[in-house]
Amino acid sequence: MQSALKLKKELEFNTELKQVLDVLKGTAASQFRQIESRKERFAAFTHAFEAFFQMIDFNSLDHPFARAQGRLGIVIMTSDEGFMGGLNTKVINRALAFPKAAQASLIVVGERGAAFLKGLGHGCTLFPGISHEENDEGCWRLRDYIVQQALKGMFSRLVLFYPKPVSFTQQRVESLTMLPCTEMFEKRERLFPAEDLILDSSVDKIVEYLFGAWVLQRLLEVFEDSKLSELSARVVHLEGSNQVLQQRERALKNQYFRSHHELVDRGMRDIFSSQLIRQRKQG
Repeated sequence: MQSALKLKKELEFNTELKQVLDVLKGTAASQFRQIESRKERFAAFTHAFEAFFQMIDFNSLDHPFARAQGRLGIVIMTSDEGFMGGLNTKVINRALAFPKAAQASLIVVGERGAAFLKGLGHGCTLFPGISHEENDEGCWRLRDYIVQQALKGMFSRLVLFYPKPVSFTQQRVESLTMLPCTEMFEKRERLFPAEDLILDSSVDKIVEYLFGAWVLQRLLEVFEDSKLSELSARVVHLEGSNQVLQQRERALKNQYFRSHHELVDRGMRDIFSSQLIRQRKQG
């Protein structure tokens, strides 16, 4: 059995580590609530954005963004933060299981996800990982790349895979079809007769602008969902680690008290023995 002094030091270290994990868990939970409280703005944007598609009939439009034929592109959202290996793996595996993923152009957000794919023998186009402070800039760069590649015909089908928070403690992998953008071209009730509209630009240009705005909005929403999933996964992982430390703390306390009692008993026996020897010598 370890000495009481060594067990005491291990017990103190275990307590300090548990306190650090509690701080990290509290920080992640606070960030989760802060981001979650801002998500209502996406619903307001979608409601206003759909009004554009009540003015012009896009259903009969022959545009690359509306065709379902051609090469497949897959966007995979991963995280570079700690405690995220399991969730990253789930997202990547789900993306690679998509039909014809082996021949698809892979676009990965996050260096750890790209490294994982490289280890599996898959090439990809890499974009920086999710950062709450720079979400807007990251979404703009990814949006511009998607629009440019789609207009060049590099892919006409695009599916995005990302982690979505079901609750504070649970996440699931979701997919979002971005091309063809059928969500944009769904039939809606017309607000105005076609002859009452004056178009300064061609319908194709209008579609490209609206598609860019729609992609940007969806990417912002996906980035925040991914960040929320990252934070909730971190809280779950830290809570599991905290429980392990609590169990270890109980075991260390039992070992320490047992070792301490044995040390006290040994000391008392030594004192009693020395007193007995002294008495015999004096007698």
